[in-house]
Amino acid sequence: MNYRTPLVLLMVSALLGACSEKTAPAKAQEAADAPAAAVEPAPADIVPPPAATAPKTNEMNTPQAREREAGMMRAVFGKGYRSDSEDALADLPDPDNHVDSLSYVVSAISHKLLPDGRAILVANAETANTEGTAESAHASPGLLNVFFLAPKGQPDEGQWQVVKRLENIAALGSSGQLGEVHWVMLGANKPGLAIRHGYTGQGYTITQLALFEIGDGKVTSLDGAIDLYSDNMGACGPETDECWLVSGKWRFATARNGGAYDDLLIDFTGASEKIKPGVTVKPDQDPPRIATPLNGHARYGFDGKGYKLVEGKNTVPGV
Repeated sequence: MNYRTPLVLLMVSALLGACSEKTAPAKAQEAADAPAAAVEPAPADIVPPPAATAPKTNEMNTPQAREREAGMMRAVFGKGYRSDSEDALADLPDPDNHVDSLSYVVSAISHKLLPDGRAILVANAETANTEGTAESAHASPGLLNVFFLAPKGQPDEGQWQVVKRLENIAALGSSGQLGEVHWVMLGANKPGLAIRHGYTGQGYTITQLALFEIGDGKVTSLDGAIDLYSDNMGACGPETDECWLVSGKWRFATARNGGAYDDLLIDFTGASEKIKPGVTVKPDQDPPRIATPLNGHARYGFDGKGYKLVEGKNTVPGV
């Protein structure tokens, strides 16, 4: 990174500082109203782009949760599940044509136990090579897989049977990983997934939010690319005309129109800096710049098919 102004340094420091903080849930949900167990929505802190390997949330990283996921993966993939690497080698539909099958390495990302004893497993798939290991390139997305399961045998035996398979239904993220997967409530009795995914290349970074509703044996995409964050700090040098960093905090709130789906609210903070016109500087000097705030607020509402911007402006620059 060749160029940093005091303003950008301050923004980056604030960004990194926010990553270590824990926050309260964006919106409380009543357990009695939800078909799935009560769950906190995704954190709304300003955070950097998702890591190359999708992290597990705290509740999914306990020994009990990991053991439960292993049992679910065995039910889904049988002998294809590999206990030593906690993944499976499986033939799944080609996401481009859904006809041919290709070999993938599949890893459990998260699961949710439902009040009636059933469960939903979310897994990430990435292309496998002839040796049975993942070979994703930097620009390769992760592939979303969702499996619906029911208990098998006695409740304390931890056995599962597959009710429905939804394989390679969406491509998100980079380096073969979907991104950060969170369980949310999109409204009363409307469980869903919020997947925070992104990409960094040639000094530019973009992070977006994908929303999915989970019904009875089905998953419906409501929006796959709501901008949450972008910067060009890796490409910002003395000759770069404009440098920026913008990040959004998101949460759900009751729909203003009284609809069944909650509204998505995003608060943006950040700024851009452009080289001051008409100024000549020496090659080893940073040019003076004019800073412009890119703060803002956006409200997205459900229009019957998906989430659309209904108020304000998304101030995240495209890359």
